[in-house]
Amino acid sequence: MPSINRAQLVEQTREYMDAVGSTRWTDSAIQTVLAQVYDEEWSNILNAAPYYTFQQLTLTTDANGQIPFSSLNTGSGDAEQNFYRLLSVSDGNVLYDETSFQNVPLATTTNYLPTYPRLYYLVGELVQILPVGSGTSIYIATNYKPTALNDLSTDAIPISFPPNSEGILVASAAAKLLLKGGAEVGAANNFRALANEERQSMLDDLRRRTINPTRMAYPDQKYDWSGG
Repeated sequence: MPSINRAQLVEQTREYMDAVGSTRWTDSAIQTVLAQVYDEEWSNILNAAPYYTFQQLTLTTDANGQIPFSSLNTGSGDAEQNFYRLLSVSDGNVLYDETSFQNVPLATTTNYLPTYPRLYYLVGELVQILPVGSGTSIYIATNYKPTALNDLSTDAIPISFPPNSEGILVASAAAKLLLKGGAEVGAANNFRALANEERQSMLDDLRRRTINPTRMAYPDQKYDWSGG
């Protein structure tokens, strides 16, 4: 499918704004807003379709039984995979349940035995694994965002975005940029409405990528009730 790069996004945004040749907006300003929109739209995508991007990592806990968020980022340069949300945590055999510090405030300072439930919670930029153990192998699945628009090595690198949906980026950026000085509020609102319409269509497509019906489900798992 056809791809689009950063330079083309800037050019198309200018055309949408009817600002070709205008000095009111520099290419740098347009790119900065496009980068913001790019990040926002990736959040929308992964909130609607959490498995649209996916990676499984095998990591090792430090002396405090923790795994830093930074270790959940993989790749480099134009092929970064920047951690967005945890999808699962396990030791390869048992799935860890998420809790919060307030539920187990003494778990890292008292004898939280291995016979207790395997849990994890987020604290700052860390994943705390319970029971605490140094050098424990942990399997973590996450989704991720691609390299930020401003971090791409050149303007010619194709961006990573659902095919044929790049118009959302252009319309959203145009809406934000046209608010400059409050001079083009009407046009900005029109572009915002266009972006919302196209976004809804894209997210509907991404939420359901099979022909199977969507079913409501309880948040617990069947093995929580095994009685074993």
